[in-house]
Amino acid sequence: MFFINKCELHGPALFIPDTPVPMGCTERARQTLPLGLEVQMSGIPNAGLGVFNKGEPVPVGAHFGPYEGDLVDREEAINSGYSWVIYRSTGCEEYIDGKRELCSNWMRYVNCARNGENHNLVAFQYLGGILYRCCRPINPGQELLVWYEEEYARRLGLVFDYFWNIKSSANGYVHKKFLLFIKL
Repeated sequence: MFFINKCELHGPALFIPDTPVPMGCTERARQTLPLGLEVQMSGIPNAGLGVFNKGEPVPVGAHFGPYEGDLVDREEAINSGYSWVIYRSTGCEEYIDGKRELCSNWMRYVNCARNGENHNLVAFQYLGGILYRCCRPINPGQELLVWYEEEYARRLGLVFDYFWNIKSSANGYVHKKFLLFIKL
């Protein structure tokens, strides 16, 4: 479970903020990296860039985000490896695309884990945005890898499978984000 305020077992959540950078700056996404994180070639074959911890260990319960990007239409979101879909309680949906570095943050570089066993972050929707929560300690030198709760996949059924297949078909695994549907 996600505890935003305080968990009786783990204590209060730790929010690690982005480095503030105005929208539209050159290489904005990289410049928003929190202290101790670095973008470099991913350890996942053919995945391109990834995010690595180069500072102190990141503890379980640390939260990053929200994920930033442009609001786009459904078709553009489907064709991007950097898109998220957020469902509103009203039944409306928004599509956030982190493809353009001028309008996104560092979270666009976090790769999906190749399976549900080697991830250290879990993506979830909170207050209308996508956050990543650290679910395993991330030691110096380790790559940040995100996964998705089975509960979300079960709730969405065939829709989840459809978007997973779109984003994972390129090299037999997910190399970036796929569209995640989570209802508030």
